[in-house]
Amino acid sequence: MKLSRASTYAFYGLSYIANQPKGRYVPLSEIHEHYGVPEKHLAKIFQAFVKAGILASARGVHGGFCLLKPAADVSALDVIEIVEGPVQSPGCLLLQQACEVQQACQINTVWKDAQGAMLNVLRGAKLTDMLQNPRPRAHGLLQVTSRRSV
Repeated sequence: MKLSRASTYAFYGLSYIANQPKGRYVPLSEIHEHYGVPEKHLAKIFQAFVKAGILASARGVHGGFCLLKPAADVSALDVIEIVEGPVQSPGCLLLQQACEVQQACQINTVWKDAQGAMLNVLRGAKLTDMLQNPRPRAHGLLQVTSRRSV
């Protein structure tokens, strides 16, 4: 699985906010200064987290975003699904289409097991697990390549 640029930005922004004192509203400009994440993109992404009840937003001089849910209650899978939509099996994982065979072939079974293991890791990984070593930008904007989910 490769993360999209939006998911990557979400993880950086959420980890930055989770590292702040509880209840502190963080302006997008501060996240931009730390990681180089474009403010306009992050604002759009964070609106989905506000709708999901993970973030709160406030306007004005002391405005920004803050966590509503404890970081320990937000899984990596939550973040990915809020940004990308539900992670669903397309049927045959090798061909990326509906399977025409009633009984799954052995190869597909292995891929489904692998996907299940990955989803379990993402479900178990919490935002707090990602706070130990946040990586600030080195030079200029954070270098993130655009990727499509597999």
